[in-house]
Amino acid sequence: MKITSKENYTALRKCVIADYPYPLEWDDSLVLPIFEDVYDDLVEQHKHINNRYYSRDGEGLLLLNYIDHYVILCHRFANKLWKTGMSAYAEAVYYSLRNRGNIDLYYTTEIGPYFIPAHSLGTCMDSHATYGKLFRIYNGCHLGPYSIVGKEPSEWKHPVIGDYVTMLSGSRVYGNSKIGNNVIISVNTVVINEEIPDNCIVSGISPNLVFQRLKVPNCDTLINL
Repeated sequence: MKITSKENYTALRKCVIADYPYPLEWDDSLVLPIFEDVYDDLVEQHKHINNRYYSRDGEGLLLLNYIDHYVILCHRFANKLWKTGMSAYAEAVYYSLRNRGNIDLYYTTEIGPYFIPAHSLGTCMDSHATYGKLFRIYNGCHLGPYSIVGKEPSEWKHPVIGDYVTMLSGSRVYGNSKIGNNVIISVNTVVINEEIPDNCIVSGISPNLVFQRLKVPNCDTLINL
């Protein structure tokens, strides 16, 4: 059975209101148009992801019983609510995302299109990092600044993630690190203040990282554009 955008909106609203611990005056006339814009954009994006959990028969999927989809929709929705000046709603949607998705992904975080949080339980994403398109992140990952003691937040350095990057389980990227395009960061790899070249698999712990050439482009295997 196909789930409509209105059914998904009703389900999401129910989850957010149930999760949020403070009173929330939910006004459909304000919130629904923003939700519909976000929803339509995500369905269009998912249509181009070559994965049966994101597209089938040429149509994009967005199902809230998939934890990955719940995280994606909540984040994009909260981000647009915040940009529209509705921070109270953004806070509530973010709270539900964190509660049900078990990922810390703040609503001010900017992420390129085709974001895939693949069962990203226990993951924490730096809200000031830069994320390219088709960023795929798994469970137990962490991105953030490094060596911040005695420094003002404006002095902190944050990671820059290129396009078509995958962070596998337990991997971490810190500080003034720049990850190139078409990169896989292997399980439990730790990158600290390093520049990672394009088209590679990186493993190990800084400063002793190991690089292998990535022969199959991430973009070709995951997206049909």
